[in-house]
Amino acid sequence: MPLTDTTTLVKHAAENGYAVAAINTNGADYNIVRALIEVAEEEKSPIIFGAYEANLAYRGFEYAGSVMNMLAKNSSVPIASHLDHGGSVEACKKAIEAGFTSVMIDGSKMPFAENLAVVKEVCAIAKPNGVSVEAEVGELQRLGPDGEMGEAKNLANPEEVKRISEEADIDMLAVGIGNAHGFYKGKPNIRVDLLAEFAKICKVPLVLHGTTGLDNDVVRECIKIGIAKINLGTQIRTNCVKYTAEAIANIEHNGHPWKVAAAVKDRLKEEIRTFVKLIGSDGKAEGIKL
Repeated sequence: MPLTDTTTLVKHAAENGYAVAAINTNGADYNIVRALIEVAEEEKSPIIFGAYEANLAYRGFEYAGSVMNMLAKNSSVPIASHLDHGGSVEACKKAIEAGFTSVMIDGSKMPFAENLAVVKEVCAIAKPNGVSVEAEVGELQRLGPDGEMGEAKNLANPEEVKRISEEADIDMLAVGIGNAHGFYKGKPNIRVDLLAEFAKICKVPLVLHGTTGLDNDVVRECIKIGIAKINLGTQIRTNCVKYTAEAIANIEHNGHPWKVAAAVKDRLKEEIRTFVKLIGSDGKAEGIKL
């Protein structure tokens, strides 16, 4: 089936007590995208192909869109393609033109008034094209090389959560609750109490970024409270590189890159499968009406 919009998937997840996974494909890396679609079909799970804007600098928006569309069109499960952390209106436009069915406009570094304004601008472009929009309140921090984050400075403001979900035509909202991109050192202080407050006042489904290394119990609790879309990136991209090096060193590839790629894809599948089961999206595809 063709790529669907993220809104349909996230709404179904919110209404049925699970979360849908948005996995960073590192700019539509074929091995990662192929692993995702195979797991989605085997587990009868909806899935979202994520493409972080910074990673698209190498392959480009058009390439990413074409690869994701090519693999999704013959799939038996609903799949969406999502621009992750789009840093500008122009980036969101490029994604829409390339066939992405969902965009995130990340204005979380801006003062709230500017964030709200840029989100509204993207919504005005995306919605007539049937494209879903994600915004963010509470800038997601990036962990240092040692995994330290220090004092949590990305906690979203409840009033801003309420306002942006009411005043902008968004479909989902990422919130800062002590989460961060990268590998955590020690146990992060994920503010599930704050998340519970957001869930009561936010008018759209909530999104959790920075899940690499979070305890399974924390992930489950966040879903129970109201998280309907969960992003996973660092674990998959770093292990993709690790598994590539190990395959080159250990398998009989006879100089064939595709044999290395296939071995990497198969190892990534098991990690993705574990995550899909953790967030409860396995078996949910059949219940989604497109």
